[in-house]
Parts: sequence; C-alpha cells; structure tokens
Amino acid sequence: SVGAYVTWGGGSDSYFEYLIKYARLTNTNDNSYADAWLTAVDTSVKTLLRTSTVGDWLYLADYDDDKNIVHVGSHLACFYGGNWILGGKLTNNDTVVNIGLQLTDACWNTYASTATGIGPEVFAYMSSDGSYNGGPAPDDEQLAFYNKHGFYITYPDYILRPEVLESNFYAWRVTGDTKYLDRAANATKSFEQYLSTSVAYAGIDDVNNTNSTKIDDMESFWFAEVLKYLYLTFDDPSNISLDDYVFNTECHPFKAPQAKSNYGSGSGLLPVPSQPFCPESPDSAPLPAVSPIPGIPHLSL
Repeated sequence: SVGAYVTWGGGSDSYFEYLIKYARLTNTNDNSYADAWLTAVDTSVKTLLRTSTVGDWLYLADYDDDKNIVHVGSHLACFYGGNWILGGKLTNNDTVVNIGLQLTDACWNTYASTATGIGPEVFAYMSSDGSYNGGPAPDDEQLAFYNKHGFYITYPDYILRPEVLESNFYAWRVTGDTKYLDRAANATKSFEQYLSTSVAYAGIDDVNNTNSTKIDDMESFWFAEVLKYLYLTFDDPSNISLDDYVFNTECHPFKAPQAKSNYGSGSGLLPVPSQPFCPESPDSAPLPAVSPIPGIPHLSL
C-alpha cells in the first residue's frame, strides 16, 4: 500500500530531485516531468511551507498519515534549497529561486548555531500555527536553544551528510554572493577540527558538543558529495558549469545538451490537471548512452 506521509526528506527526496533533473538532462518534449515537479513545489508552498516564530527561518514541514503538519527538518531534506534554486532557474520562476535561497539560509543556520559549526541530523521548528514534531514536546534545554536560534535539535549526530553544502553550492553558482564561499570555508574548518582522525574523517555523535565522541564509520558520500561540492564551490564556476552539466544524486556530473529556454508547459506555479501520468512510450523516449568501456558488457536495448 502507499502511505500518506508527505516529506521532501528520506523516501521521497530523490524522486522530487530527478523530476526536474530528468527534464533538463534529456531535454525531453514530454512536459509531464517538469510539470510534476512544479506541481510538487506549488502544493508544498501552499501546504508545507512555514516560517519559524524565532528568526523567521523558512522551512518545509512534513505532513503525516493523520493530516497533521509536522514541524521538522533534516539534514537529508536540506537538498531542497538547491533543488528549488535549480528548478526555479530552469522554469524561469524567480519566486521559486528566492524560496530556495531562503530554505538554504535556514539549513545553513543549523550549522552556524552549533558549538562545532556542523549541522545535526534532525531538528524541529515552531510556527505560528503549531509546533507538533511527531514526538515528545521540546524540553527546557531545547526550548532555550530554539529561543536563541529559531530551531532545536532532536537528533544531534552528523554522519557526513552533504545536503546543506549541496544547496550552498547551487546558491553560490546562481547568485555569486561570496557569503556562500565563506560558509563553505567555515564548514571546511569545522570538518578539519572535529571530524579528522589519523586515517579518515568520521561522523560525530553530538554536533553541539566540541568534545563529542566520533562515529567509527566513513560514508562513501563523504567523498562522492561533501568533498566534491566543496571543491566545486571553491573552483572556477566555469568548471563543470551548471549551464552544461546535471548532477545526479551522488554529485556525479552528466553532460547535458544545450538548455531549452524553459522547462514545463509554461503555466507557472499551477497544479497540473488531475490525469494519469503518461510519460513518453519506450519507442519514442531517448535511450541512455551505452558505456564505451570495453570491460562493461553492452546489453542490447
């Protein structure tokens, strides 16, 4: 069965991410992919978008099976800022770009507010319409933290996730505002100070404790995404330009054709009429390129 829980976090994130990226990478004439992404953004603005009562931080809440707004955020979900910046540019929608930039700022605030300068795994907010977080109400320590920073930490670990720096990268490439370079530099300093070991970089159990114990594990996405997004942030923007490449969810760049002037049917932030999803048929859809590497068997398609 299909659950009713709605989130831009785990379980849904890559679907939303690839709707707009597929449209850009293939330049398909089938607008259903970009239109589905625009519909997701439009309904999220109308249903999930909230502002914290402290700091006016913009965030996308979750929506649970009982139709409750759940005022939570996560490091994983923080990809949405960059995704909205990219998608807003591709659909010529400055409103979406500006929301994406504000979402990115709120996610960076989770880094800027901790003792280590590194963001936590999961956190929560309070908005004018409620503070339900799907679990226990915040304790006194969490409330004090919220009143100072505009969010509070519910899971304080950091497992080398990339999403905040991913969105920071898109914000830098689109705006050219050097504050995003400064943020990347600050994160790099924090990583070197609190994550480095004699042989690797490790996650930590508590980002708000400068003496936190380390997690004996180094995720592959530390190399694939965190270090790559940092490198590209500091590199010349013409290298792997967003005008010419699309990144997959693990930050691997794919060369894209020359961009179209607009993606989607051009109706703006309006829900697509309810109808069955109807992508291009296998006979008309472009096939993926087969790797020329001799060691990889060429399957007949």
